[in-house]
Amino acid sequence: MIRRFFYTVSFVCLLLFTGMAQPIPVNDNALAKRYPFVSAVFNRIFNNTGLDSFYQKLYNLKKDSAGTVSIVHIGDSHIQADFLSGVVRNGLQEFFGNAGRGLVFPYQLALSNAPDDISSSSSIRWQFNRVAHPEIQINAGISGYALTTTSAAANIRLSLRTSIGEGLQSFNRLKFFLDTSYNTSWVFQPDNLDLPYTLKRQENDSSIYREVELKQPITGFTLSCLPTDDAKAFYGVSLENSRPGVLYHTIGVNGARYDQYNIAPLFWKQLPALKADLYIISLGTNEAQRASFFEAMFVKDLSGFLEKLKEISPGASILITTAPDSYKLRRSSNKVLRQLNQTLTDYCNKNYIPLWDLYRITNGYGSAYSWSKRGLMSRDRIHFTAEGYRLQGSLLFNALAKGYNSYISLSETGR
Repeated sequence: MIRRFFYTVSFVCLLLFTGMAQPIPVNDNALAKRYPFVSAVFNRIFNNTGLDSFYQKLYNLKKDSAGTVSIVHIGDSHIQADFLSGVVRNGLQEFFGNAGRGLVFPYQLALSNAPDDISSSSSIRWQFNRVAHPEIQINAGISGYALTTTSAAANIRLSLRTSIGEGLQSFNRLKFFLDTSYNTSWVFQPDNLDLPYTLKRQENDSSIYREVELKQPITGFTLSCLPTDDAKAFYGVSLENSRPGVLYHTIGVNGARYDQYNIAPLFWKQLPALKADLYIISLGTNEAQRASFFEAMFVKDLSGFLEKLKEISPGASILITTAPDSYKLRRSSNKVLRQLNQTLTDYCNKNYIPLWDLYRITNGYGSAYSWSKRGLMSRDRIHFTAEGYRLQGSLLFNALAKGYNSYISLSETGR
């Protein structure tokens, strides 16, 4: 008995001192108790071994307290407001470290809804577009959006608000995705009143972004173009810091579909700059707004999207999520969405692609009624309230946490 106690204490002490097998605290039971209409038993990552390389990178980050792990969450309007993804970001950064806010865009200047923590303004009116409108002759970039102008007084003011969930958000490293013209120069003025920086593309410079690194962290900046009549463009900026941890980039575009992303060349050209270790793909709701479901066409669009990801980021893991149940024309649950999610699930299982089945977790076809009845869906019965999205974010974080905990447990057993 004494020997057994000694070995147990020694093993626990070893874990505490090395930090090699520290699991992420997770409790799906609390969510299931508060939200009994959620099937927490299905809240896990199917085909989970496809995330092993990603989990190993998280493990190394936790063990060594060095480096960054980059996650890129690509989706539609369910992601743009960042309610769902924000919960996952906060949870992962709380455990593994906060390497920055990641990719952001001044949505207000494109007359669109923005995450609560992003504030932007300008003294001019910009032209804009997003991947959901390929018929408009403005190419969307890395954020799925674009701002363009020929105004000689082009400027953008962007800052991060302090939020209850995230507190003060600061950054000292910025990666700007701008036009590629050699004739335009941008002046970057940080809020701490340091001397301004000039951002200009030099001859033979093929870099995708222009980077600024500051000595002191800031929470906002102004970007102004030196007077010229040439076209200017702004596609997004990654806000980072010098600390080890997780970078969680969100690319959410209202109305977006797989096929629309597929035909956005500038998006795919700029995307590798985020150096993703994991892509999370949350699409499907807008495809399901069609009158009928064409399985072969959907699979072709899905396969094309995944092939592009693998081509630009061969070392990245990919996690696909199904879309939650929603209404069609506010009358009844969407039957096309049910067919689409089944096809998506079959495709992932056939190709051993990691899948988080939100449709099943939320109780599938007809479940939108339960969510709407409890005030977790908006009036259009397609989108969710902030609370509804945050619940889904908690479920996704828990699923990733359980997958990670299982991975490190098995890894330790095999050592």
